[in-house]
Amino acid sequence: MIAVIARPRLIPALTAITGVLIAAYIALIVATILFAALQTQLAQDVQQKHMEIGKLESSYYEAVAQLDATDPHSLGYVTPSHVTYVTAAPASSLTFAD
Repeated sequence: MIAVIARPRLIPALTAITGVLIAAYIALIVATILFAALQTQLAQDVQQKHMEIGKLESSYYEAVAQLDATDPHSLGYVTPSHVTYVTAAPASSLTFAD
């Protein structure tokens, strides 16, 4: 007799729980697909940035090689007669001394 009384309230509750679980399952599938698409997009962006960095490095090394191959005397530069070095002064510090 107790099972018969609880049964009418149990079926709508189980139906609601089933509906919520199915909705959560579908939402998780959509989230998985979305995150997979974002991960693929980010991987492509990283690969593209690596290629751009490689091109910049290549052009930098080509420019450095061209500068190294240039004779400074042909550009009008002369060898310095005397070389001196300047040491950097230490940065001033803020104190509370009077």
